[in-house]
Amino acid sequence: MRFLRGLVLLLLTLLFVYPLARLLLLPLAAGAVSMESWRPLLNSVAFALITGFIVAPLGAMAAQALETKAGYAVRALGLGLWVLFFTPGYVLTTGWLVVFTNPLLRNGLFGQLFLGPAGLVFLYILKALPFAVFVARSTFAGASATLREAALVLRLPAWRRLGLALRLALPAMAAAFTIAAIETMQEFGIPATLGVTAKIPILTYAIYERLNTTPTDFTGAAMLCWWLIGSAAMLAVLQTAIQRRFQAALVHGKARRVLPMRPGALGQAALAFAALLLWVAGIAGPILALGSDALQGSPLDLHVLSAISRSLGYGVLAATLALGAALFLFKLQRGRSAWFTVAVQSGLTANMAVPGLVLGAGYVVAFNNDFLPLYGTTLLLVIAYAAGALPVAARLLDGAMAQLDSKLDEAARIFGLKLQTRLIDIEAALLIRPGLYAWLLVVGAVMFELPVSELLYVPGQTPLGVAIVSADMMANYSQAAQLALLAMATLAGLAAALNMALRLAHAPSLQARSGA
Repeated sequence: MRFLRGLVLLLLTLLFVYPLARLLLLPLAAGAVSMESWRPLLNSVAFALITGFIVAPLGAMAAQALETKAGYAVRALGLGLWVLFFTPGYVLTTGWLVVFTNPLLRNGLFGQLFLGPAGLVFLYILKALPFAVFVARSTFAGASATLREAALVLRLPAWRRLGLALRLALPAMAAAFTIAAIETMQEFGIPATLGVTAKIPILTYAIYERLNTTPTDFTGAAMLCWWLIGSAAMLAVLQTAIQRRFQAALVHGKARRVLPMRPGALGQAALAFAALLLWVAGIAGPILALGSDALQGSPLDLHVLSAISRSLGYGVLAATLALGAALFLFKLQRGRSAWFTVAVQSGLTANMAVPGLVLGAGYVVAFNNDFLPLYGTTLLLVIAYAAGALPVAARLLDGAMAQLDSKLDEAARIFGLKLQTRLIDIEAALLIRPGLYAWLLVVGAVMFELPVSELLYVPGQTPLGVAIVSADMMANYSQAAQLALLAMATLAGLAAALNMALRLAHAPSLQARSGA
């Protein structure tokens, strides 16, 4: 067991620590490195701050509505946020670029605004809003009903109650601001599409340019990665300071959860308008535009269509490897070795804070040499996908694994069950549903992944994200639309088929029903 734990830590070091260290130590080895231009950094920081300040209160208000209100409008709002969460930023951008191919719209006020900084802010807000809402929901989910009741008993005026609610929401808004700003700083798909079209330099795309030019500027890219990571760290420190200052203990033994209530006529109208705005501006507008343009384009040839099946295959392999590795790590953590658990959890948490672009850049530096000549191979691309997905897979399975009592395995051993029986008939049967959902999420994330794909894909074997963005760059929006919609339909079909298979597997057999 000790040997296996050491081997796992060595593998994690090779996948995470070694590539990042090789990349981030380049500026230190090269000495003083001058910045050619501060515009990408300043633009990224400005967009991150603007997005954070807008999304933080919006996310807090939406989170409070989702936790305390009931009705169809609230359900539509929650569903729209999940759809936005799973839709890649470059797919949304492609849809809006299709909308503004109309000369009348493009030359109008909204077209001029969208093809400039305002369009980037709009798309950043759409992609950051779900993160802000999901983070803030925990605060309002833990708020006790006694807080509101006490304010009413004491006959506090409405403005005092509003002030208390705002103070309660301040830690949630601080967390939402930080998450939104960090996600904006690390976003690559939107700068790679609209940022290039609008000719606005952004930090993440500047890193990619230094790695994709000849000669490759590894040192300059590493320096920009330091700025990206440092900015995220400063935002996280700011969030921690605000939360320590204003955090209140909301969950205790006598806490009663606020029951969702149907709002009044004015509240229902406001929620309906918010849900309608989210669906029209954030989802229906770009998706319908993609569908309309896809129908007008010529059919895709087999070479272009192969990007969908290729990325689906990459996703299946990476998801299987990532979830298998996560389950193996949880198995090893069940022992009494506290140091191993701390080391694994610390490594996975730190890797979640590193953007995929930085991890991909580290792989370019670390495996483009005679010692480990894996750069330019499909193997390295799949390994990078699986390594990037491993922390997410571990988090998705953490709750399900925590509910498995270790005594199940002990009882199975006492009754002399074989290892294969224990793994398949007991643990796999209990983990099949959460494991399937986690596997589907990882497959979808890898299938539409962009920064690692751009840096590590094998020439002639274009992944889906690269194919869509390349079609965008050439203004071939019908091809990009067809690829995006067909890929989304393929993923939806896979999810439906697996869910149907899961239901049939858990359905009672015909003999059991007839016997009953």
